[in-house]
Amino acid sequence: MMKRFLALCLTCTALLSLAAPALAARSVSGSGTPKSATGATSVTIPSDGTISFSQVGPRVKANNLNLKAAQESLKSAEAMDWDDAIDEMEDAIDSLEIQISLLLNGGAGQLAAAQKELNASLAGITVADGKLQGLDKLVPDIIKVSSLTAIGEYSKMQAASLKVNLESMEDQLDDLKEQKEDYQKTLADTARQIDYAADQMVSGAESLYLSILSTQLQLEALKETQESTQRTVKEMELRYSLGQISKLTLTQVQNGYETLAASLQTMENALGTMYSSLQSLMGDVPTGNLRLVDTPSVTDAQIANLSYTADLTRAKEKSYTLYSAGRTVEDAEDAMNDARRDEGKNSYQYKMAEYTYHSALYQKDAAVAEFELSFQNLYKAIAPAQATLASKELSLAYEEQVYAVAEKKYQLGNLSANALADAKNTLNTAKRDVEAAKLDLFTAYHSYKQAVDLGLVGSAS
Repeated sequence: MMKRFLALCLTCTALLSLAAPALAARSVSGSGTPKSATGATSVTIPSDGTISFSQVGPRVKANNLNLKAAQESLKSAEAMDWDDAIDEMEDAIDSLEIQISLLLNGGAGQLAAAQKELNASLAGITVADGKLQGLDKLVPDIIKVSSLTAIGEYSKMQAASLKVNLESMEDQLDDLKEQKEDYQKTLADTARQIDYAADQMVSGAESLYLSILSTQLQLEALKETQESTQRTVKEMELRYSLGQISKLTLTQVQNGYETLAASLQTMENALGTMYSSLQSLMGDVPTGNLRLVDTPSVTDAQIANLSYTADLTRAKEKSYTLYSAGRTVEDAEDAMNDARRDEGKNSYQYKMAEYTYHSALYQKDAAVAEFELSFQNLYKAIAPAQATLASKELSLAYEEQVYAVAEKKYQLGNLSANALADAKNTLNTAKRDVEAAKLDLFTAYHSYKQAVDLGLVGSAS
């Protein structure tokens, strides 16, 4: 019970710092650098306020304050010196064994010598003139032997009492050695759990980076829609002044423009929040002033190099979820074996532990099945994303041809400026669709690679 309590305390201590919200805001100083709780500068934001996709992971692992706190807690736990405690206990046991040996054997020589002297005194007693001779030597020898015998019996009682203490100390030593082994296992478990938390945090930051890129495309589309609507408003105002449309129709168009403007403002605010959240995850000041400098992509060759069977094996080895399920089975098996040894195979304690062990086995099998299904879904998501990209690229090629024709018509005076602008918007939409499809393909590929390299998979549902 004690060793499990220590293990639980260790895990809680090392992971408490990860319980704080990952997107918690940091205080902003006048110099533009984040401050720690002590007021000391922790990290510095790049002077140009930029970040690339490849920089996200290293920045999170190096600067995220929650992760750093968890790592320091783990180092504190690793500083525990079990060997020193075990050495002290072994020294105390050795000292006690020497005391017991002295109590049992220290007076044996003196008693034997006194007994020998007593026997000699007895043999020296003679009768002369009707009187016993040699009694003056016999009486002191008898007293001496009697005293040493009493001391010997008392020493045996003390030795017996010390033996009880010795057995208790030996049991404590065995417990210490077991606790050391369990503590080391818990340290390994906690280290892996912190690594898992770090990988999840990096994955979240990278997903946020990709979400920002996607939102930027949506924002561009909304801005073009606003521009197109603004042209429509002007056209409707002209038509209203010519008496071609009613005031109600004009008002509807104007209200639609105002709604678009409000939506645009909302999306811009959301984008600023996403920037701040990404900065916070990277341990930077969440100012919202950040620029993403690249859009990650994946090549056909990279996708062709994927190997489902080999990748699944690697993903299982890297999965913390499956590792944790396996450790639960090990703990349940140890508890079952302990119950059988301590309480007997027919005891209710053993039967309960046995059922718990079987439950852990089923839970592990269920975790493996769910992991395999989730991994399969990640793999299957890549091909549709490829097909969508190919379709969007064909649509873009078509829209480029359509716009080229529209430009010719405009140059010949057969197409209005508004119609040409609408054709340009349609072409830009097709371009954004291609960029979005590329982003979706990379997201699918990257999610799969995270599963392979880090064991991170989402829910199978």
